[in-house]
Amino acid sequence: MQKIFNYIIKGQGLGVKFILLASVIISFIFALFIRINGAELVPYANDIVNQMLPLKIENGVVVEPHHTIRVAQLRSGDVAIPLPIVMDTTIDTLNTEHAERGFYLTKTAFYAVNDHEVRMYQLEGDVDLRPGDYTDDIKSVLTWTAVSMFFIGILFIFVTYFIGAIFYALCAQILGLILGKKYNFDVRMRLSVICFLAVYIFYFLLSLCGLESGKLIFFITTLVLQSVFIYKLPLIKEEVITETAKTAVWPAEISETPAEEKVVQPKEASKQEPKAKAEKKPVKKEAKASKATSAKPTKKTTVSKKAPAKKTPAKKTPAKKKAEK
Repeated sequence: MQKIFNYIIKGQGLGVKFILLASVIISFIFALFIRINGAELVPYANDIVNQMLPLKIENGVVVEPHHTIRVAQLRSGDVAIPLPIVMDTTIDTLNTEHAERGFYLTKTAFYAVNDHEVRMYQLEGDVDLRPGDYTDDIKSVLTWTAVSMFFIGILFIFVTYFIGAIFYALCAQILGLILGKKYNFDVRMRLSVICFLAVYIFYFLLSLCGLESGKLIFFITTLVLQSVFIYKLPLIKEEVITETAKTAVWPAEISETPAEEKVVQPKEASKQEPKAKAEKKPVKKEAKASKATSAKPTKKTTVSKKAPAKKTPAKKTPAKKKAEK
């Protein structure tokens, strides 16, 4: 029971997945019922088809049977029950004002009549049908009917149950005000889906046992179950309510990093900025000093190389000349 409470309070979404799952299961059971029980009616359907044959149409006009009235019957032993399937080739068009519900075939058209409208289909082309065994054809039509009803049933049941869940969510809001508790729309939708499906399954099991219930009893039972849940559900803060609503609708908008980290990061960056400025100041002074030193003119010391002295021959004195001699 606590898991159900946690899902209602802290869960995400509107409970659509449970509605979709219920729609698929119910539609599958209904389609399977059509296919299995319909197979038992195939011999009767084959007999009804043969009652209306032979049938021959040329250029959109019934030529056989000519000037004939036939009414299909459901035969079971000695009992024959008339069906609303009539062939009347004595007339070209049907007087729909006095026609009862059913299917009618005239000499030139086919009619489908119900309480709200009349649909007419003009006969076209050539058709020639003779009495015979149409069991395989009827089974094929039955199979395709079951498959079609499966997909149509999913759509129809899903839309119907979703609208019903919205209605019970509004009822849950009124019950919450009476009991002094207020919940957002997502919580009330999850609550309504759980209660609605639980009551539906309960009365479905009772119907299998031969016990039927009316719509009013179903409505009252659902409201009572909602009241019990609302009474036992804990109160939640507005912050939790808004947070669950955001995660249910737009989960991408909530960032993965918590809010505290977002606040701390700018402070650390602001603390580091003056340090970086302080470290940069000496570098500027050094750069200025280097520029200043490079700007001062330096004295160039030029070393002049002495040219090698030329050797001049020494003049000989008269004394030296006499000594040499």
